[in-house]
Amino acid sequence: MKILVIDDSLLDRKLLIRILMKAEISQEILQAEDGEQAMEVLAGNYRDICVVLLDWQMPKVSGIELMAGMVKIPELAALPIVMVTASGSDENKRLAHQVNPQLAGYVVKPYKPDELIAAIKPYLK
Repeated sequence: MKILVIDDSLLDRKLLIRILMKAEISQEILQAEDGEQAMEVLAGNYRDICVVLLDWQMPKVSGIELMAGMVKIPELAALPIVMVTASGSDENKRLAHQVNPQLAGYVVKPYKPDELIAAIKPYLK
């Protein structure tokens, strides 16, 4: 199974990957730098993805727009999504849960590595 990391910041993607590797999470890690690229990665890999780590604020297609599109596609709607974002307001958290009532988690940057690992651990296969 694979983990998909979607974030426009290369630095943030590298940090996430380093945290996953340090936690000895052995899943293959796929990356996308925006929502458009994420849809391409999802199209070819959705059957093998166990969890998606999704940033909110990205160019072209934001994380919330991507998630809104994903929940309308049955094959993608079942994928656990953990928002990993600097958008930590209660309003944004409510909006994320409205867009995706099955949202697997919401981790606010800056976060502690243990917080991130705890959010995704239930979905690792």
